[in-house]
Amino acid sequence: MPNASQRQGPLDHLGLAARATMDAEGGVRLGARSFTSIIEIRAEWSDAFAGDVERLVGVKPPQTSPDVGVGDKCTAFWMGPNRWWFVGGDDELPSVNELRQNLAAFGAAATEIGESFAALTLSGDHARDVFAKGCTIDMHPSVFQPACVIQTNLAKAQVAIFHPSGNEFEIYVRRSFTEYLWTWLEDASLEFGVRIETT
Repeated sequence: MPNASQRQGPLDHLGLAARATMDAEGGVRLGARSFTSIIEIRAEWSDAFAGDVERLVGVKPPQTSPDVGVGDKCTAFWMGPNRWWFVGGDDELPSVNELRQNLAAFGAAATEIGESFAALTLSGDHARDVFAKGCTIDMHPSVFQPACVIQTNLAKAQVAIFHPSGNEFEIYVRRSFTEYLWTWLEDASLEFGVRIETT
């Protein structure tokens, strides 16, 4: 984990905090989290493995896509066969060394990848309309339901989109694509009225 005093978010240079507004107007709310902890675990699934992971991080890894596991401190995404992301805030996840030691019997690999990604938030009545401009996935509420995560391309950037509830979405994108995707989302939201938030 880098020195906290030296960490810089991928959008810090845009001065988003100065542009944030508390106005209720805007059919789209767009935000960026400064930092998100993501630990990727790879291992062969078994009930014993899932039980030990749940004991360590507080959430059971899902077995299939697009399911997620939701705990008090973190969320588990199924990212592929025998591959999961555990997403939480700073100090909410155990260290990778602790995970490696406790899951060694399963040949598990645990890697901290949070510094390689950024988390953007998109919400509001027209959030799905914004997605429709650059994503081929059907985002209709009857298809993409709450407590699901999908992997797709959004405006040519590879992303994972988590849908916690209602019209709220979290977009995980590689750090090098963050500014590009942010400017695309902001432009795509203009016709609906966009409110910038900081989290």
